[in-house]
Amino acid sequence: MRRYLRLLRRRDYALLWTGATISALGDGMSFVALVWLVLEQTDDPGMVGVVAAAYTAPVIVGGLVAGLLLDRYDRRRLLAIDNLLRGAAVASVPIAAAAGTLTTAHLVIVAAIYGFLFMISVAGIPSLLPSYVPEDELTTANAMETISYGIAGLAGPALAGVVIALVGAPVVLAFDALTYLIFAGCLLAMRPPPSAGPAVEDELGELAGGGLRPAFTFILRTPAILAITLMFMSVNVAESMMNVLLPIYATDVLLAGAATYGILASAFTAGILAGSLVVGAVGWRWPLGRSIAVAQTATGLALLLLLGPPALPLALFSLLLAGVFASSLTAWAQTIRMRLIPPEMRGRVFAVLRTLMNATAPIGALIGGALLAADNVTLVIALMVVVVVVPGAIGLVHPALGRRYTAEGRMQTVERGA
Repeated sequence: MRRYLRLLRRRDYALLWTGATISALGDGMSFVALVWLVLEQTDDPGMVGVVAAAYTAPVIVGGLVAGLLLDRYDRRRLLAIDNLLRGAAVASVPIAAAAGTLTTAHLVIVAAIYGFLFMISVAGIPSLLPSYVPEDELTTANAMETISYGIAGLAGPALAGVVIALVGAPVVLAFDALTYLIFAGCLLAMRPPPSAGPAVEDELGELAGGGLRPAFTFILRTPAILAITLMFMSVNVAESMMNVLLPIYATDVLLAGAATYGILASAFTAGILAGSLVVGAVGWRWPLGRSIAVAQTATGLALLLLLGPPALPLALFSLLLAGVFASSLTAWAQTIRMRLIPPEMRGRVFAVLRTLMNATAPIGALIGGALLAADNVTLVIALMVVVVVVPGAIGLVHPALGRRYTAEGRMQTVERGA
């Protein structure tokens, strides 16, 4: 706990984390509200799919644009502009609803604006962190980012449901618009980040030029980052399969209903929250890359318990345990990335990395959906385990993941192809 308190005493970091957490909570509520409004207007589940696609698909293009912008302009102000723009888009929904002019097309456009701009904050926050947080506190800061998203994932949908039932979905979106305004205010209240100093005059200094090609080149030439990125892409495939699996598992395997599905869906997030609190509070001494490999392998083995006798306690234990093991992945990986990515390239590299990882989620959903349509629940679980465990096991022997990385050793690490 002392590590968290010490970090939160840093004024600029506290403003960044508080604003981001409040905004993430609003985002966790707003998607539920958008879906509900679409169903109220159309009573068409197909339109829910359209809104969901508009909410996520533009991330791929927007992520690449975000990377270029984050390395060209002041990241703190760019994040503030992003929040003001998304806040205005979201605020247009309750305004139109009050005026009686809200249409389904309006909702789709708002979802698309959100998806296109989303990566500015998702890549911008980790790009900013090293400017405000000392290197020895980066893991704690990254664990707190995971905690923010965990809080939003657990509380956001539940709060949205209550507010919709009491006062209607437009009020939820009005609240989300307010959270964007709060985050923008927090960002503008922060001091400008210290100058990164003159560009490094070596091979990486040249890569810091314009365009996205240097970001892809850096990723491909830095084996530690490339390895954990491929590992995480596989985890995202498995997690999207799990999202498709759980409602079917609840109804067809456990012979239960929506309440059981909700409990199962919350168990994994609860495990991530609990584990993140521990990860951020502990000074970890083992090489982070190898630790990621161990944690990913353990995550997959925990999911193997879903193949056991159909029982809610066992399923909850499996998902909770998997969440605990998975909780360390992002915090440790982000710390490695922050230590290795040159400051002048952080916006592009983080944007490319997170865009790549987000792009794999639909693959798992499509595979899982196709297999479940053929009544292959067991095969889906087994495939989830394989997709997580095999890359984790490879990481256990990957030479680059057994090394310790520091910001001071960044240039030598890349030059030697570590």
